[in-house]
Amino acid sequence: MLKQGIRALAVAALLWAAPSLAQPAAQSTWNSTLERKCAAKDAAACWTLGETLTAGRGVAADPAKALGAFTRACDLTVAEACYIAASRTSSAGNPSGAFALFKKGCEAGLGDSCLSAAIRTETGNGVPADPRLALAYYERACTLREGDSCHYLAQIWGSGEKGERRVDIRKSMQFAEMGCTAGRADSCVLAGWLAQGNLGYPKNETVADRFSQLGCNMNHHGGCMNLGYLAGERRDWLTAKKWYGRACAINRDPTACKAERDIDEYLSDRAQYDAQWAEWNRKQAAGKAQVDGFLARGDYAGAINHASYVMGSPEQVSRVLMAAQSAGKIDEIGDIYFVSFQTWQLTAPANQLVRTEKHRRDNRPREVIQLSPVYGGSSWSWTPSSSSSSSSSTTSYSAPRISESEIYRNARENTRSSYCNAGWGCR
Repeated sequence: MLKQGIRALAVAALLWAAPSLAQPAAQSTWNSTLERKCAAKDAAACWTLGETLTAGRGVAADPAKALGAFTRACDLTVAEACYIAASRTSSAGNPSGAFALFKKGCEAGLGDSCLSAAIRTETGNGVPADPRLALAYYERACTLREGDSCHYLAQIWGSGEKGERRVDIRKSMQFAEMGCTAGRADSCVLAGWLAQGNLGYPKNETVADRFSQLGCNMNHHGGCMNLGYLAGERRDWLTAKKWYGRACAINRDPTACKAERDIDEYLSDRAQYDAQWAEWNRKQAAGKAQVDGFLARGDYAGAINHASYVMGSPEQVSRVLMAAQSAGKIDEIGDIYFVSFQTWQLTAPANQLVRTEKHRRDNRPREVIQLSPVYGGSSWSWTPSSSSSSSSSTTSYSAPRISESEIYRNARENTRSSYCNAGWGCR
């Protein structure tokens, strides 16, 4: 990866190349001029000469001379020339010479050269193996925005420093952030994952969301999975479904695809549940209006019947009981209601009224017991439905096949597994 320096040198190369475009016959003179200028330590001339001899423009291609020109450009701190010279020296079977050139390129500011020097130092290729010195090369590469080095360092510090058993999660996060800034998608994902509170890093949902978004926008399914997990933590299932769906679309990851399907199913059930609640609330509003009508007419028996049998509403039952007591009409409410209301969760005053009234009625002469017929009919009711059975049949719904905790776990494990084979130790 040859970067800024090449573009700058390319401009100089075009200036040198101008005579050749106008006068092809003057190539030999032009090449001699390049050689003289390169020998006079003109870095742009050395670079252009190397390219000319490599491509054979106007002269016979000469790889050996081209390598010499790039090496001289490297000595003049053209970092990209060092990288080219090092690569060709390595291909020629000279690992120690290649390392020396990669090192020069690293010192001159090319992250790719630092990465190559780091790998060779770590593996002992052309230089004695030295894991701790390799870390220094990786770190310089990372500061020069070489994303692979940043990501590798994030993994090293997350699982134990190379050559030691030391973990520093904050350093891991630091290098993951730097890798993300350098355009490395999996570093963005890792930073987002750590910021969720993993491996002991302090949880910060804002940071987790930001880095995960960056990773997902770079089409890394792990970033989208992180976002799905974060949305799930907020119980924002529509957003979670969106991110899991995007993760599924990126690489057909089975966990992401299943999470999307299961949330779809959950949302379907929830829609059904919400529809049931909407219908329940509509009926409660209509029932309250009818209870209001009964109370306005002073029909407390009709009001309590509607509140309990029709609506199954502890709130409305409590209201009717207190209204009947205030109006001195509590005796209009049949004894059977006070038996059943002992199991209802009424308001505290209504509960106290039920206990008091039940005790009073239990101790009065029981020769004559009048039970009220079901309102609006002639049949007698001995076992009125309790509020629990009435309300549960109206509001119950089936839970989705996948629980919220499973969705979280699937998202976390899927993202975590991405790093199990990359040095995390799968802890």
